[in-house]
Amino acid sequence: MASAQGPVGSGTHVRCKLCGVVFPGGWFRLPNVPNSAMLLHHLGNDHLAEAKPYLVRMETEEIDDVVMELFERLPG
Repeated sequence: MASAQGPVGSGTHVRCKLCGVVFPGGWFRLPNVPNSAMLLHHLGNDHLAEAKPYLVRMETEEIDDVVMELFERLPG
């Protein structure tokens, strides 16, 4: 599996695939690097039932990669 930056494109904003909410790239501490903790917070608050299988996988897989499966990068 590739790193979180690779498989989802190179846009600076990310959109939740479950509800469509967009997180602006300016919210990320590092340019163009989504903050998994912030995205996990969104999933836990708004999509806990849908996210549970992904949360289980995070026990054995790279958290960033698993989280980014539920988000997509948007152009600039």
